[in-house]
Amino acid sequence: ISLIHTMASEEDNVGQSLLPPENVDNPDGEWTKGEPQPAACRDAWAAILFYAQFIAIAVVAGVLGVPAVKEFDENNADDVTDVDYTGLIYATLVAGVSSFAFSAVSLFVMSMCPKFLIQISLLFSLAASAIVMVYSFMIGSIGGGIIGIIFFLISCCYAWAVWRRIPFAAANLNTGLTAVKKNWGVVLVAYVVTVVSFFYSVLWMTALAGVYNKEECVNGVCSSNVSWAYLFFMLLALFWTEQVLQNTVHVIIAGVVGTWWFSPEEASSCCSKGIMDSFIRATTTSFGSICFGSLLVAIIETLKTLVQSARADDDNGGCAAFLLCLVECLLNCLEGILEYFNKFAYIYVGLYGYSYLEAGKNVFTLFQQKGWTVIINDDLVSNTLSLFCLVIGLLAGAVGLIMNETNPSWFEGFQEAGMGVAFGFSFLIGIVISSIMLSLVDSSVNTVVVCFAEGPAEFEQNHPKLSSEMREAWMKVYPSECGF
Repeated sequence: ISLIHTMASEEDNVGQSLLPPENVDNPDGEWTKGEPQPAACRDAWAAILFYAQFIAIAVVAGVLGVPAVKEFDENNADDVTDVDYTGLIYATLVAGVSSFAFSAVSLFVMSMCPKFLIQISLLFSLAASAIVMVYSFMIGSIGGGIIGIIFFLISCCYAWAVWRRIPFAAANLNTGLTAVKKNWGVVLVAYVVTVVSFFYSVLWMTALAGVYNKEECVNGVCSSNVSWAYLFFMLLALFWTEQVLQNTVHVIIAGVVGTWWFSPEEASSCCSKGIMDSFIRATTTSFGSICFGSLLVAIIETLKTLVQSARADDDNGGCAAFLLCLVECLLNCLEGILEYFNKFAYIYVGLYGYSYLEAGKNVFTLFQQKGWTVIINDDLVSNTLSLFCLVIGLLAGAVGLIMNETNPSWFEGFQEAGMGVAFGFSFLIGIVISSIMLSLVDSSVNTVVVCFAEGPAEFEQNHPKLSSEMREAWMKVYPSECGF
């Protein structure tokens, strides 16, 4: 009970610090609204370094990786498999097309009843924690049941504290969905980037095979000699590239939504000028800023992976294992903070073309002046999108089961595990495809929050219906502070 009162008190404090959108531009003379920056390559050093590591991976893959793969194929030429890869290809196509269709339908469903769906996602988290709690007690795990009770109570407190904020989060979601549907071309861009990510993963795996296959012979004795330094730079290259690709899409979405917000005539079609301009900025003048922030996260992810590998080593004593656990917790915290910071910093990069550090300063100023309610709204929408990803994954898995029944030859190579492979394989494809499309919505919603703080007047002028919906939602959440 005391926890609930504490959360309610904190919520009131946040509400008191929250400013109406019209007053955010300059509440005390310290903040001015962002402005488009002159065209120039910012943080170019990071882009040059990124291209250098990409070339290095390609060289390693060509010099060491390709011979290693050929050697492996020659050594395993006599191995025979009963798996029908042609059937798997057909299954992939069917599951992929189905997932595309489910994802497209989900956008329209969310735009029809965003408030109800956010409420469902909150109730779903409560139900999931309750099921875990009950199941733990049923199997006799007292400790697990107690932990389940704690998480269930926390979920109840969270749902109670944020329930009245749902209308504003729903309005944000509806506006973000509208921006994406008006500019369907960004979906194609996102999937093209995903294909690039796949091919880079193949290139990286080839390079890794070459590194592991490299042998050193001393006094006639040959052994594999892969040092921690090799692993560090290989993992850094992988995480950095994946972060860059993800954040490039995020910056493109921010630019498109910003154009739709302030100049809707330039961003209201599938292949609009806003999409092309945002894509060019993200891949040229702002690419260095994307590489800069992505590098920081990649370094933390690499260190965390190495720490996890060290923890898995049975030779570590109790003290060493404890220290490694602390280091991993610290890295997890740093990673979460930096990823959240980057998410909003890159919105400023996409909107105005700021450098990474300049965008970061604007983020801190925005949070200081607007209040931290943006975190709660972001969580509410993200939870809803995650639930949709799960539902689409399950629907794709159901399609896999249907394929197993109608075309059993596609999975007969897996024998008795055919049904599980059909479901799991299709489920994974559904999760991947839906997460790509719904991540566009997440980026769009985050951009909407920033634009609503910076340009409510332009929003009212260009999109009066959506503006009225968001203003009304704001008044319901904070009637005494809205200032309308």
